[in-house]
Amino acid sequence: MQTLTFTPLASIPAFDAGLAECLDIITRHQSFCIVTHVNSDGDSLGSQLGLTHLLRQLGKTVHLVNPSHVPENLSFIPGSEEIHVFEAERDTALLASVDVLFVLDGNSPSRMRGMEEAIMRSPAVKAVIDHHQEPAQFADTYAIDTNACSTAELIYRLLVLFEKRDGKTYCTKPLAEALYTGIMTDTGNFRFPRTTPDVHRIIARLIEVGVEPYYIFDSVFNQNPMNRSRLLGKTLATMQTYHDGKLCLMLVSHAMMLETGTNLDHIEGFVEQTLGLQGVQMGAIVVELPNEIKMSLRSKGVIPVNKIAQHFGGGGHINAAGCRTATMSFAEAEETIVRLAKEYV
Repeated sequence: MQTLTFTPLASIPAFDAGLAECLDIITRHQSFCIVTHVNSDGDSLGSQLGLTHLLRQLGKTVHLVNPSHVPENLSFIPGSEEIHVFEAERDTALLASVDVLFVLDGNSPSRMRGMEEAIMRSPAVKAVIDHHQEPAQFADTYAIDTNACSTAELIYRLLVLFEKRDGKTYCTKPLAEALYTGIMTDTGNFRFPRTTPDVHRIIARLIEVGVEPYYIFDSVFNQNPMNRSRLLGKTLATMQTYHDGKLCLMLVSHAMMLETGTNLDHIEGFVEQTLGLQGVQMGAIVVELPNEIKMSLRSKGVIPVNKIAQHFGGGGHINAAGCRTATMSFAEAEETIVRLAKEYV
């Protein structure tokens, strides 16, 4: 498969206009495929399944294809069992056959690793709904709000547009559970800066529909297998601080995962531990995979960890970003993060 490069979008269109275009696209078409980024998280899956429940209430045909499997702790979201992992021979034709291809919580086909070519070759109308910065130029329609707390919040706004237009309620319990999961996880359990009064008003309605906050939290965070806890213990033991204690770094080697019988899914959320230390302003975790190195970055205040992620070809938000590299060793990636962080902490 050829390596594709994507040009940044010159400017992000007005969000309300983009969302109105999405409403029009949905109204005018019948068949849809919804995709989201590799190593799906609560927001990407919550958005994908929330939109699925909305489209099906509108009588649409929906297919769900992702570049990676659904993490075990998110498999409780209604409809997640219908998502299948992309296989080029089978799914390239599917992506080409639908009327509309929705890309959610991902600002470039490069985030749908392995699906880039199939996405670009598809003649379907391509629409992006996302809250990340610096989107790539590849779609027909963009509904992007970089000030939103999550993509799930944007799907809720689309839901409201349809309810106002049709004079009826589409906010069912399965849809609400999906969106609640997305908003809860991407706001760090409602503690990140973009947790606005409007976000809490959305959450209030989702609870009124039937969402049980304890059930969602328990499903996402309190069903960890023992081997994940063992890996977390080993990871915490690698903690080191740099730059007068302002940077905290953790390491997960491939050997540690083999020893504990864990995989990349089990590492989700580990990086948040780095910001719990007194005085730390930026945290990172470096994970050694068989063919590449994965890094997750977090920060407090105005420290732009997305700038560090961009050095490796990744991206994200000011306070939460991620990246991968296949050209550096485990030690080189660690050293590079420490060196780059010095400019910001």
